[in-house]
Amino acid sequence: MSNHQNLCHFSFFLFLFFIFFNSTFSDDLQPILALKSALQNPSATVFNTWNPTTNKLCNFSGITCNPDGSVQVIELSNQYLSGQFPFDPICKLKSLEKLSLGHNSIFGPVTDHLKNCVHLKYLDLGNNLFNGTVPDLSPLTHLKSLYLNNSRFSGRFPWNSLKNMPGLNVLSIGDSQFDRSRIPDVVTSLKKLRWLYLSNCSIEGSIPNGIGNLTELRDLELADNNLDGVIPIEITKLKNLGRLELYDNYLTGKLPIGLGNLSKLQFFDASNNQLEGDLSEVRGLTNLVTLQLFTNQFTGVIPPELGNFRRLVNLSLYQNQLTGELPQKLGYWSEFNFIDASENYLTGPIPPDMCRKGKMKYILILQNNFTGNIPDKYTDCISLTRLRVNNNSLSGVVPSGIWGLPNVGLIDISLNKFQGPISDEIKKAASLIVLRANDNKLSGQIPKFIQNVSKLVEINLSNNLLSGRIPETIGQMLKLSSLQLQNNKISGPIPQNISSCVSLSDINMANNSISGEIPYSLGSLPALYSLNLSENHLVGPIPSTLSSLKLSILDLSHNQLTGQIPDSLSSYVYNGSFAGNDGLSREKVGKLKRQNLILLILLLVFVVGLLFLLVACYSYIKVNGIRKDNNQSTRMMNVQVEGLGRTTTQRI
Repeated sequence: MSNHQNLCHFSFFLFLFFIFFNSTFSDDLQPILALKSALQNPSATVFNTWNPTTNKLCNFSGITCNPDGSVQVIELSNQYLSGQFPFDPICKLKSLEKLSLGHNSIFGPVTDHLKNCVHLKYLDLGNNLFNGTVPDLSPLTHLKSLYLNNSRFSGRFPWNSLKNMPGLNVLSIGDSQFDRSRIPDVVTSLKKLRWLYLSNCSIEGSIPNGIGNLTELRDLELADNNLDGVIPIEITKLKNLGRLELYDNYLTGKLPIGLGNLSKLQFFDASNNQLEGDLSEVRGLTNLVTLQLFTNQFTGVIPPELGNFRRLVNLSLYQNQLTGELPQKLGYWSEFNFIDASENYLTGPIPPDMCRKGKMKYILILQNNFTGNIPDKYTDCISLTRLRVNNNSLSGVVPSGIWGLPNVGLIDISLNKFQGPISDEIKKAASLIVLRANDNKLSGQIPKFIQNVSKLVEINLSNNLLSGRIPETIGQMLKLSSLQLQNNKISGPIPQNISSCVSLSDINMANNSISGEIPYSLGSLPALYSLNLSENHLVGPIPSTLSSLKLSILDLSHNQLTGQIPDSLSSYVYNGSFAGNDGLSREKVGKLKRQNLILLILLLVFVVGLLFLLVACYSYIKVNGIRKDNNQSTRMMNVQVEGLGRTTTQRI
């Protein structure tokens, strides 16, 4: 064959390829443009490049093509898309293997046309606004990843469709209001599954023993359902498991023997169940990052081995019946950032190294029986945002730096046995919103620098041994809503500028040694509904300005107040609000008594007058009645005389 003939043949084949290529390009372009038309909105900037006159199809953002120019991938997740998706034209793309639409606002039904996407390996419709049921997916036999989670689907899920998907790696259908269903056998037959997400999708019944068949699982999430029964021992066969989430169910029994052999497990959460027994199986889970078993019925001690876990950063065991000490090595090795062991029966000291790596944010160990003090090391824990050690038996002086931690929003050390002062370091607590130190043995004065804590909303220092004056600077705390200082030894006057605390709704300074007059400016606090100044040494009158407040609670009893109780406050007279103030006069009550006396006198006058009138009427009727009788007798006699004639003897 000559070179000329070869060249001709090559040109002919090139021409055919060009025709085929253009035909494929043209066939795929129209469905893509239909998609753009259906979902385009001002926020969907991904479509800016979807212009066939200036750009090739395979250069459209989110579009990936095969070498022949056919569309292989549509990647449009997180693109602010809205509208109804055109499944009919899109599923005519003969080479489409991946359709990713997750995290948009696509709505409407998923039509039966989806079954025409027979080459799909990856389908993500999750986190959208679809409605209705999931159609039959049986024709999608090549699927490896199926994401339908959190997209408002309802009705019965087509479980039988999964029989035709033996290669499925990901099944994510959680956070949907499907009809109640048990985990079917078809799920436990998908032996290539690596991620099974069935949380919050109306699953009920027990966890099937067949779950142990899914040995490739890395992630098993069955939380927030209606599962009951025990955690099957077969779950311990899942040696590759890195995440196990079973929280918010009705599971009972103990942690299965052998759970500790899941050496790759990093995230374990079985909170909010009815599990019992001890935590001994947890000792072997040395790669744990997060352990959450709160709100169960676990007993016994927390395994001390947890203190040696190199990756553990989150330990949440609150509302159980655990005893013994917290592992004293907690946080020594790992970048520990969260502990909540509240509402147990734990004893012993607070572990000293939980903030050793400088990452600790939450220390929540309230309502236990901890003893000892707050370790000095925590004064350097500038990452801390919440410190709650209340309702324990802790003692000693609170380390000075604790009061001034710059990022802490809540300090609650109440109901302990702490002593010593509130440090001036509190001026550094720029993020502090709530300070609860009540029911301790704190002494000294309220620091004048407390006004620097401009975000404070609640101060509760009640039931301590605090003395000195309320600092004048308190008037600079514009966000302060609740001020609880009762049962201390505070003296001096109530600062006049307390009226600048315009957010104050609750003031309690009872049982102190506060003197002087009640500031008239208190009446200008627009939100104040509770005021208790009882059992102090206050003098002078009750400010009339208090009349303008809508108080639910008012107690000014057992002071040395004088003058009259304002009329508008008289309703508090009968509940003891003003008892123990001998110099007060109940003006309103006096007025009421005088008014009642006047009414009584008027009533008596009315009754006497009425009686007098009745007597007068009776006398009048009686006199006029006699005259009438006499006249009638005379007329009768005259009639008789006329009727008898002259022969009748007349009687006079």
